[in-house]
Amino acid sequence: MSHEPTSPGHLHREYVLSPITAVAFYTSSVDNQQYLLAGEDTDIKVYHIQTSRFCGQLPVFQAQSIHGITVPPADVSYQSRPVLVWGGSSVKILPRDLIENIISGGGRRDLTPDVAEARAPDWIFDGRISPFGDDRVVLLTAHNEVIQAHIHPDRNCLIFDKIQSPSRPILYSGNFFWVERDCVLVAAGTVFGEIIVWKCCLETSVQKQACEFLFVFTGHEGSIFGVHISPEIQTSDGETRRLLVSCSDDRTIRVWDITERRDDAGHQRQSEYDSHISDARETGFGNNAAVTTQDDHSTRCLATIMGHASRIWQVEFPQSQPLSQTANIVELYSFGEDATAQKWHLSLDFQPSGPVAKLIHQSTYSNHSGKHIWSHAMTSKGGDPLIATGGSDGKVAIIGADVESSSLELDKRKAVAWSLPDVLRFSQSTSAVVIKDGSDGPVSPPPNTKPKNAKEAFNHYTFISDRRLLAATNSGQMFIGVFEDELTWTELTLPDEIGQIVFSHALLGASATNPMALVGTNTGDIYYYNETGTRPLQLLTKIDGKIADIFCLYDGSATSGDNHLEFLVTILRSATAIIIQVDPNTLEIRQNRVALELGFMITSAAFIRGHLILGSRKGMIAVLKREEDGNYSTLSTITVHLDEAITSIISLHTHDDQPHDYILSTCRDGKYRIHDILTTDGQVSTALIHETLPPFMSSVEGAWFSRAENGTKDLMLCGFRSKNFVVWNETQRHEVATVDCGGSSRSYAWAPLRNQPDGFRFVFTKAGQMHVFSQTLAPHKTLKTGGHGREIKAVSASTGRYIATAAEDTVIRIWEYASEHRNQNGDTAGNNLGPRCVAALERHATGIQALKWYKNEYLFSSGGNEEFFVWKINQLGDCDFSGLAVMCEAVFPDRSEVGDARITDFDMTCTGSNPDGTHKFCISMALSNSTLQTYEYSRQTGFRLLRRSTYTGACLTQIRHLGRNYVLTAATDGHLAIYTNTNQGAEADSESSASSTLKPIITKLHQNTIKSLDIRRLTTATNEAPAEYLIVTGGDDNALGIIHLCCPDPSLPSSTRGVTVKSKSIIRSAHAAAVTGIAIARLEGGTVTVVTGSNDQRVRVWRLTGWAEQRPRAELLDERYSAIADTGGLEVFGGEDGDEYGKKKVIVVGVGIEVWEL
Repeated sequence: MSHEPTSPGHLHREYVLSPITAVAFYTSSVDNQQYLLAGEDTDIKVYHIQTSRFCGQLPVFQAQSIHGITVPPADVSYQSRPVLVWGGSSVKILPRDLIENIISGGGRRDLTPDVAEARAPDWIFDGRISPFGDDRVVLLTAHNEVIQAHIHPDRNCLIFDKIQSPSRPILYSGNFFWVERDCVLVAAGTVFGEIIVWKCCLETSVQKQACEFLFVFTGHEGSIFGVHISPEIQTSDGETRRLLVSCSDDRTIRVWDITERRDDAGHQRQSEYDSHISDARETGFGNNAAVTTQDDHSTRCLATIMGHASRIWQVEFPQSQPLSQTANIVELYSFGEDATAQKWHLSLDFQPSGPVAKLIHQSTYSNHSGKHIWSHAMTSKGGDPLIATGGSDGKVAIIGADVESSSLELDKRKAVAWSLPDVLRFSQSTSAVVIKDGSDGPVSPPPNTKPKNAKEAFNHYTFISDRRLLAATNSGQMFIGVFEDELTWTELTLPDEIGQIVFSHALLGASATNPMALVGTNTGDIYYYNETGTRPLQLLTKIDGKIADIFCLYDGSATSGDNHLEFLVTILRSATAIIIQVDPNTLEIRQNRVALELGFMITSAAFIRGHLILGSRKGMIAVLKREEDGNYSTLSTITVHLDEAITSIISLHTHDDQPHDYILSTCRDGKYRIHDILTTDGQVSTALIHETLPPFMSSVEGAWFSRAENGTKDLMLCGFRSKNFVVWNETQRHEVATVDCGGSSRSYAWAPLRNQPDGFRFVFTKAGQMHVFSQTLAPHKTLKTGGHGREIKAVSASTGRYIATAAEDTVIRIWEYASEHRNQNGDTAGNNLGPRCVAALERHATGIQALKWYKNEYLFSSGGNEEFFVWKINQLGDCDFSGLAVMCEAVFPDRSEVGDARITDFDMTCTGSNPDGTHKFCISMALSNSTLQTYEYSRQTGFRLLRRSTYTGACLTQIRHLGRNYVLTAATDGHLAIYTNTNQGAEADSESSASSTLKPIITKLHQNTIKSLDIRRLTTATNEAPAEYLIVTGGDDNALGIIHLCCPDPSLPSSTRGVTVKSKSIIRSAHAAAVTGIAIARLEGGTVTVVTGSNDQRVRVWRLTGWAEQRPRAELLDERYSAIADTGGLEVFGGEDGDEYGKKKVIVVGVGIEVWEL
């Protein structure tokens, strides 16, 4: 990694987000706190687990990703306990004081010049430092060789001693276990599906073999991607056993018994090994299943199971395996290409004929996006495993029963099932009574200990607060549940005639001063109950009709101090609803009527600064105003999604002086939306400004804002995905919890917990029982946020502070870049600095090809299957919602008959504005079927075809506008083509008039595909001179191309000549691989600075001169190693040409994101 100070024309890496390829737990010797060491590209980044604080980073290698980190156990005898780090064939020993310096906030950045790098003769798969405190190290290479080494006494150098190997197959995985001071156990997984288990004796004598084969296992039908040796396990039958778990390309997990038995006939020799595997290698993988069936070692395979949705990369046993006296259950975990970690239980049953085992799936952790968990680490905390995972998305997540939170809550997650007889048996009935108006005293019938009938069950729930729950049965029995150390129940004794019950919906974020609820009946009676339980349940009022639903609208004490509550009561089969205003002290009420449109069935309601906002079952939102008589009438109605219910409406609080009111609504179509309610001169207008489909659920049931530990507000969503109830953090974009409830077709209620960002309660009916799920802490936490989980193929920077990236995961992410927050050492001072994802757009169904910004107002995107979208960007200002409001304004409709071409690139130019202030754009598209087409677009008129042309048949890869009259294209044949009169036919509506018969001007530049292109206009066309353009290109031939064009304005009378090429040149071998990204950074006089990126993982800065005099020259100013593999694009943003102090940034995307300061 480059750390030189920035100088003109030189690069300094400012930020990187790349796959986490290694993680390890580390306990500080200073504060005894746990930290995580995460290998990201060439550096180790250090995080404090309890607080998620980013402590700093430690550069390790110059141009090699870190593949493994080993920290010795904390109980080793020597004090220094250095850390072993390797990547490829490079390996280093890091003294602890380097890491302790990072933890203590040391100011030095580059602490590694004094640490020597050793180079092994082969790729390293595993490494271990001796736990016996003798400074010995063992390394396992890709050819099944064990390299013995030792640490030089100065602790800064690794010395290789000797290499041992019983055979040299090609490995895909390997694992060590240090069984004795002078002996390590080796498990090696080969490319051809074999697992080799052998012993390596480090100090050998004449009588003792250096290498001993123990087992060769076959059975997997693919390459072995992961193996892991367990510690010795004491089973209930008194035996000591050692297990091996393996995973493969065939998506299976297998567990093997590798216990060395006394009655074994002896270890396999080399000849036996060769004979055993010859059949498997005869035809590649061979018939491994048949080989295993005939093998004496087939009984060693205890269990096999199919796991994950794709390949499994790693498996591991926790080092602590406490077994009970009655059940032999061994835990193990797997990590896969599907970006999930999965927990398994191995159930062991020891029979006289041998052990019988079964693998049982326990849980799945989906903490990463896209594909691949590349690294993991395990430790033990209070006997429970604590697991860290690092993904291809650059995220670091912690999984465990206790994720190292400082919370004092004891019940992190708890699920309890209650039957009605259980609740009756444990409930009290003397705490709550009913008082009716005019009665002399309470009515207190004796408590029931049995259900009223055999079919009696719970069917209604509501949360009065996050600690009190009301539950009712289908015959009207009502209970209060109180969440303390345990959930306790109290039965409310009610009159027999109360009948079926309707509860008011919980008011999210209700203040603790007056938490309460209303209870409605089918006879129109409305009862009042508050949280404290000291007030009796009282009859509040009676309305005409059967109560359908009750919504809590307003808690005045929570905002303005006005001590009253307001509820909206809907009546079955009525076009009128009632608003009841209650004084909780005196229980005085006022009623107002709400006139509804015919068929408008209310499913959600809220007050927004004087307006009543209602959501309906048919997917409509109505805005109502209060008339002079106190009743409400409809101002406007908008259709959100026809026939899908609006499940919740909340206000995004803004300042009182703002004319905009924002509401956030959730819908059963799986989306949430933000509408702008604008009040101007007493007139109200409503506009949709944000619409997003979260990836987690098919139906969104509610939303709220939780306050994170840093004081910011996170948007939380909940809803259903198949049979699961899911809570999703939309701001951080990760799952908070998943509860298997059986689906949405049941009674349920939920409530967030105050002062617990990931806390909530969920109650539901399943199989006739009431299930209550409580969570104060999520079962996982994020140490480092990530990004795309797939290769990024497009990037575009706006003229402001936003950057858009798009990847093969079909997601567009919009980032807000905050480089000014770096501290004085150039490091980011916290985990959330650098680019912050403010929006994720998931409308595309195919891989995205190109992105373009228009200022900060519009984003355009194209992809496969001729997908093209226009996104409108809206900035909300100061409100609860911290993201960027984005909505899809238009979808390209003019697809071809087949519709399977890719829109590989496009360019757009703003050509004017409409009377209402919206913009007009000229958009030209390049398609993979060699078609070029140009459209005029505006919000009012949509897309109108201006021109369509066909190239030679080669795939078009790049397109740019040259002013208003020319279009430049590049193709896979290495040619550039310039089309003229692109606006010809702008006034024509027919297909024939929009088609072009003019031939383009074509010039060859590269040998094959032009992968990248950038352009800069030098002069504007006048009567005396044509416009001039400088074009730079990057090719699949590893070359950098330069071309100087003159383009006259065809509308001017002096334009007698067409486009001319003043000069062109090519720089061969500009990179060692295809040049996939190129951008012009500066243009000063006759000198241009160009930045290029390539698949050779190098970023280069060039100075180009002499192109104006047709004598172009290129000078390489700088070259830096890039962390980004498979580079998909490059963009320059920030700064201004000629500004001496303007800081330009270079963003490189591919497998990750990298930002350089130029």
